[in-house]
Amino acid sequence: MAESWFSLSPDDQREALEVAAAASGWPAYLLEKDIWVVWALQSLGTDEQLLASLTFKGGTSLSKAHGLIERFSEDVDLTLNIQHLWPEVDLSPAANPSQAQARRKAADRKLRQWVQEIPLPLLQRAAAAVGVPMDLSLKVAEPDRRQPPTIVLRYQPLVAAPEGSFGYVRPTVLLEFNAHCTGEPHGAMPMTCEAATHLTMLAFPSAQLLVMDPKRTFLEKAAAVHVACRKGGWGSGEGDRYSRHWYDLDRLASAGIAEAAMRDRVLAMEVAQHKEDFWRKPPIDYTQALSGDLQLVPTGDGLLALEADYIAMASSGMLRGEAPAFADLMERCAWLEQMCNDTARTSANKKAPPKAGL
Repeated sequence: MAESWFSLSPDDQREALEVAAAASGWPAYLLEKDIWVVWALQSLGTDEQLLASLTFKGGTSLSKAHGLIERFSEDVDLTLNIQHLWPEVDLSPAANPSQAQARRKAADRKLRQWVQEIPLPLLQRAAAAVGVPMDLSLKVAEPDRRQPPTIVLRYQPLVAAPEGSFGYVRPTVLLEFNAHCTGEPHGAMPMTCEAATHLTMLAFPSAQLLVMDPKRTFLEKAAAVHVACRKGGWGSGEGDRYSRHWYDLDRLASAGIAEAAMRDRVLAMEVAQHKEDFWRKPPIDYTQALSGDLQLVPTGDGLLALEADYIAMASSGMLRGEAPAFADLMERCAWLEQMCNDTARTSANKKAPPKAGL
């Protein structure tokens, strides 16, 4: 039986990480963080109800589950099936903004309570069982800002990130929870630690959770990028650390996911309605954006801020291999913007073929 990673001494763990780093091309400090990402997913998956109701989504799912991006993804986005959280919820489109706001506030309130009562104690018990010093707590929300409830996992790093990482890689894992849709389409997928591939004599954490279809992930990211471009800045409260979304869109385009997502008009309109009901940002019109008016390239100060953040991300070691130059990335995103809009308009205008005999 393989020896558990957690049974090794800190010196042996550090040495193992350096071996895996040399073999994988990822820095040791990122491989260490990756272990805690997968450990958190594994721990959540030990609860049968969570296993059936949580969907792993976002950029980390694109790398850990789908293998679609060559970017190290350090944080975890999770969607709790709103019908599990709130069985009597009405998911039909809101009749007016007031109804949407009332439903949004109720879902947010129920979710905050659920995160505090279910996943946080579960992770704290799992941490105690591992016996490794770490801190698990709820992130304090900023005043007057709507932010998803987030569990912060702080670990004591074996390998410190170099100063050249520009503060991009921190010894924390953020688990951000949402509960505004069912998480579908999704499917169960396995996930392993990157280090496990290169250290087969050791047993690392592994997980199998429901994972969001990458087409929906593309549509959600594209909608968020559209808002950032129209508003002139990223509005999630992250401050910096947001250029990854443009990189992800480009990678999904290269894999054919972007075009497939824009052709799926039913899914695109479902995402647009979900955004409108739960993340309304006037004067943004999500239906219009995903129907041929999508903007994926910022302008002015927004473009300059994005470039600075992208350079910091590329310098942190989070991209494997040679990162595309920012100008090249924006050129590809301009092409992607045009392709998405053309595809949406063409797909929306297509008429169903006549039935046989008519």
